[in-house]
Amino acid sequence: MNESEFAEIFSALKKVENELQQVGANPEKKQRCCDRLLELRKRMDSYVEYWLRFEEKINELQEKYNFMLPDEMPEFFLQSFGTVFSEAKAPEAVSESEKRGIKMLLLQDNDGNSIRSFRRGLGFMELAMMDEAIREFKEVIKEEPDLMLAHLFLGIAYAERGIFDEAMRELRLVQALNKDSKISAIIHNTMGNVYADREQYELAYNEFSKVLEIDPDFAVAYFNLGAVCYNLQRYEESAQAFEMVKEKYPRDWEIYYYLGKIYRKLKDDEQALVNLLKASCLAPREPLVAYELGLLYEDLGETRRALENYYRARKLSQEAKGEEQEAL
Repeated sequence: MNESEFAEIFSALKKVENELQQVGANPEKKQRCCDRLLELRKRMDSYVEYWLRFEEKINELQEKYNFMLPDEMPEFFLQSFGTVFSEAKAPEAVSESEKRGIKMLLLQDNDGNSIRSFRRGLGFMELAMMDEAIREFKEVIKEEPDLMLAHLFLGIAYAERGIFDEAMRELRLVQALNKDSKISAIIHNTMGNVYADREQYELAYNEFSKVLEIDPDFAVAYFNLGAVCYNLQRYEESAQAFEMVKEKYPRDWEIYYYLGKIYRKLKDDEQALVNLLKASCLAPREPLVAYELGLLYEDLGETRRALENYYRARKLSQEAKGEEQEAL
């Protein structure tokens, strides 16, 4: 499966998500969304089946011919840890000591069953198949209850799945026993996401602030902190957080979009316009950006430009809906 196929599937998934946000209680439209999601899941399942069969064949060959392949973790796993440990690092800049530390946490069982389950769990997480990832990480913990990394990823998978009580239980366990500051930053960030999803923004604010106290280079935490501050109407703090993360991700249109909204709240029309125009350049087909530009131009008394952007936002929104219906 190449990257373009993944991109196509996740693009279709995003379209279904957008439609679900709009259908409300309409049972017919919601059922169409569910049917489309089932089709996408079946498509993904076929690739996962090949991956699992490949792993099983590797294990069979190792047992039959008495050899053991080095347990190199998937590249995305090392990259994600490199990103978490220091957002400023390129994936290839992850130190060998960090990589060895990751592997030492994994290579503790004798028969390899835990390693295989752990690898499957990571693969399922990469495919956003959280139920399957949870099942695999629970198997790892059953065999290796002291393996803190498995508890950590189980907590993250629970959080992604929206099973918040279980997520917090696993994360607090790791937090109580963990001595590594980098892992602590991951835990606080995940707990912040849980609180934010529950709209407990003050608690989320505290968690994201702790992340940045531990690791000032944790760029994702700046984004999260900016979003939470916006919801708390702490607009100056929100702007500061997004300005920090903008340096790390200069091509992320959402950062400029949120900065535009924030500066509108702060009555700084010049900065609002600069950021929204940048967002529009990066995401010319995003109706939210066009609509926000329309609001700003209306504030500035530029009625013609405001109407142009309102019209563009409406047109883009209708086109997106049409594409979603075709996909279904």
